[in-house]
Amino acid sequence: MLYKFKLLKSLTRSTLPFLLEPGDQRDQFQLERYRHLYRLTTCETEQLVTLWILFIVTIAGNATVLFSTWRRKRKSRMTYFVTQLAITDSFTGLINIMTDIIWRYTGDFMAPDIVCRVVRYFQVVLLYASTYVLVSLSIDRYHAIVYPMKFFQGERQAKVLIGVAWSLSFLFSIPTLIIFGKRQLSNGEVQCWALWPDDSYWIPYMTVVAFLVYFIPLIIISVIYSIVIRTIWVKSKAQAVMISSCPGGKTSTGYTRRGFISRAKVKAIKYSIVIILAFVLCWSPYFLFDILDNFNILPETKERFYASVIIQNLPALNSAINPLIYCFFSNSLCPPFEERRAQRLGGTFRDRSDGRQEMQVLSKPEYI
Repeated sequence: MLYKFKLLKSLTRSTLPFLLEPGDQRDQFQLERYRHLYRLTTCETEQLVTLWILFIVTIAGNATVLFSTWRRKRKSRMTYFVTQLAITDSFTGLINIMTDIIWRYTGDFMAPDIVCRVVRYFQVVLLYASTYVLVSLSIDRYHAIVYPMKFFQGERQAKVLIGVAWSLSFLFSIPTLIIFGKRQLSNGEVQCWALWPDDSYWIPYMTVVAFLVYFIPLIIISVIYSIVIRTIWVKSKAQAVMISSCPGGKTSTGYTRRGFISRAKVKAIKYSIVIILAFVLCWSPYFLFDILDNFNILPETKERFYASVIIQNLPALNSAINPLIYCFFSNSLCPPFEERRAQRLGGTFRDRSDGRQEMQVLSKPEYI
C-alpha cells in the first residue's frame, strides 16, 4: 500500500512503494519548497503519531480476529476468508506501516540494496493480496448464493481461490525487484527509490498497476455482488408464497423469506459487502488522487499538499477498520452486538416448541 505521491517525496518517506515519486529537478525544487512548510505545520509529527495509532489498532485488532477464528471449534468457509483477510492486514501493519515508521526516524535508507528490493517487493505483494483476497471472497459468496448445491460439494474451492489470489500477488509484484533499488537522490539523501532513467516511465507503470490493483478488481466485485443481490431478490419473490405458509413466515431450519437462503449466508453477504465498501472508501481517494497527480492535472497549491497528507493514510486505515467490521458481525467477538440480536430474536424462540427452538439454534453454523 503505497501511500505517497510525487509531491511528498522525502517529506513523507512512505515505504508503500509503487505510487511513489519521480526525481527530476522540478520535483526536487518543489520538495525543498514544501519541506519548509512541512516543518512549520508540524505535519511530520502528526503523521508519525497517526502511523503509530494505525499500527497499534491494525496489529491489535487483527490479532484479536485471528485468535477468535483460531479458537472456533466449527470453522466455516467464511471463517477461512476472514482469517486470510486478517493475515493480510496483519502483515500490512508489520511490513508496510512499521517500515514507514522506522524510515521516518532514520531518514536515509541504511540497509543494503537487496533489503530495499525485498521490502519493496513484499509491500507490493500485500497491496495486491489485500485486493485479490476480497475478489476471492466475492467469488465464493457468489457460488454460495447462486449455486448452493455445488457450493456444499466443493469445499476445496476456498483454498483454491486464496491460492490463486496469493500466487497472482507474488507474480504481479516481480517487476518491483527490478524497478526499485538503493540510490542517492539529487538532494543527497540515500533512499530505497525507483531506478527510472526518465520520469515518463511513471505514467504507464502507474496506470497499469492502478488497473490491476483497483479498477479491474472493483469491476469484478461490483458485477458479482450485483448478481448475488439480484439472485437473493428473485429467490425471495419465487418462494414468498411457500415460506409464508409456515408459522411466522419462517421454517424450522433457520431459513427466511429470502428464498431458502439461510440467515447465516445473508449475514455473510452483508459482512462481505461492508468490507468491500470500506475498501472502496479507503482506496478510491488515493488512486484517483494519484492518477490525477501523475498526469499533472492537480494544481501546485498548499491545499493539494494538505489533501495528499490526509489521503495517503487512508489505505492504512482500511487494514485497521476491517477488524472492527468483523467485530460488529461476529457472534462471539463482540457480545454487546450479539446480545441485542438475541433480544430481537428471543420472542420468536419463546413462541415455539422446545424441539423447534432447538433446531433454530442449531441452524446458525455459518455465522461469521
